[in-house]
Amino acid sequence: MTVFLKVLLGVLLFFAPFSFAAAEPWAFSVLQGGIFAGFLLTLVSRRQIVYTKPLKWLFFTFAFLIGYTLLQSLFTQTLLDAPAWHPATFVRLYSLEHASWFVTYLALLVWVPNVWESFKSNRILLFLIVLCGFAVGLCALGLQKGQYIQFFTGVKAGFGPFLNRNHAGVFLGMCALITLGYAVSSWTDYAHFRANRRGNEFILRQSFLGLVFAGLCALVIATRSRGGMLSLGTGVFFYSFLCCCFVPEKTKTRVKGVLLVTGLLAAAVALVWWQADAINAFAQRATGTSEETRKMLYRSAWGILQIYPWWGIGVGAMPVAITSFMEYPLNAYVERLHSDWLEMLLGMGFVGYIFVIAGAGIAAWILIKRITHLERKKQLLYAALLSAVVVMCVGSTVDFHFFIPANAFLFFVILGLACSPSYYKGHVHTLACGPVMTAGICLALAAALYWPTQHTVAWRLFVFGKGLKPESQIALYEKGLAHYPSPRFALRLGNAYYNYSRRVPDEQQSAQLRGQAHRIAEEYLKKYPKEKELSNLYMISRPK
Repeated sequence: MTVFLKVLLGVLLFFAPFSFAAAEPWAFSVLQGGIFAGFLLTLVSRRQIVYTKPLKWLFFTFAFLIGYTLLQSLFTQTLLDAPAWHPATFVRLYSLEHASWFVTYLALLVWVPNVWESFKSNRILLFLIVLCGFAVGLCALGLQKGQYIQFFTGVKAGFGPFLNRNHAGVFLGMCALITLGYAVSSWTDYAHFRANRRGNEFILRQSFLGLVFAGLCALVIATRSRGGMLSLGTGVFFYSFLCCCFVPEKTKTRVKGVLLVTGLLAAAVALVWWQADAINAFAQRATGTSEETRKMLYRSAWGILQIYPWWGIGVGAMPVAITSFMEYPLNAYVERLHSDWLEMLLGMGFVGYIFVIAGAGIAAWILIKRITHLERKKQLLYAALLSAVVVMCVGSTVDFHFFIPANAFLFFVILGLACSPSYYKGHVHTLACGPVMTAGICLALAAALYWPTQHTVAWRLFVFGKGLKPESQIALYEKGLAHYPSPRFALRLGNAYYNYSRRVPDEQQSAQLRGQAHRIAEEYLKKYPKEKELSNLYMISRPK
């Protein structure tokens, strides 16, 4: 059973990036189903959950996130009548789906250290991450303009198997840090290889790891993602700091190492500051449009937060709420705020945000503190795990990586490994799971499957509805909206009715179709009254 579970996690590791980063609903449903299946098989076969101190605090943080989001979803208000003094959500559907994501990643976070418990198995999984990064890198090297995605979907976008180059940069950055840690820690194996007359094998392995690390760093630069380059650089410096602070035995050596790394960091910051225009030009952002758009979105979010400071607007409500607060309209629909931390603050308000940051901060302190109690080989690898976590956290300050399943999956796998019992010998706890607790967990996982599955079904109906005759298209769109009643799907159905009305020669039938479009726009505007495109549909479909 253990071998099967390890194989399952390995398959999911490669599946996540190569299914267009698992960003499409069907791919996330597959990923979610695999995570839940693996977690339940582990629970049923072992009848207990192994956990460490940081995992306990992360569990409490996720439990609070899930509970807070569910509490918000109970208050089904709108932008016009939601008071600022209690937890309110404008998009209950999105809040429930976010709760499902939190359950999924919590299950993954708990599952990983329960299957990959020993240091030897940890190294196997880390090597799989190295190979995954290598495979994604080869794909990106050959298909930098997203030909991989275009071949399967017809969409001209992406970098290798990723829909967005910024997400590719952070994913490859995390893989690069794991590769660096694996390569550095593997140098401690030299005496063993030499004693067994396998020196050539050792040289080949280290050369491979070095080339993969250099290649991944080069590819992060090739993505032209400034966030990816910033995250990678920060991760490398953080790894250097940890190694200088904790690995050397002599205090004098530690001080020298810290001063050297600090000096290099200061020089790097100065270089980036002086060459900002050149970096923007290289990233094809010389005009500053992307940067200014992000700043505008951040200012808009702050404007909303001033109205709803304590409880926020509801997790997931940002795309609907932000439109009327934007300083100028954008051609693209704003699905994410391009800052995970700010979007979480906007959704939860300061009350919820403080608890989440406090729980995550305590877990982070325990993780960093633990490095002092490990032997040298484990220290070098453990520091790489923490540095890869930093890569994701830094990248998420300027983009939305936690909403890209491939990046989130890799992040929580790495974080789960950092909570592995291998690094906490003598401080490992077990929780016996009886029939009642096991049944409760099964029900929670089944409930978490509901909204993503409904989203997948609706997405499939809307995708296959494209290009069909108007009657067939409308029939599929209505079924899809019944499964997942989001304002975006409602807009597509309303537009389908309106466009069909313009092609029908019979004036009475045309008026009926416009009436249907108007009815849908009116119904959803009652829930989301400041949704710009629904407002436009409402105006153009009014009875003549």
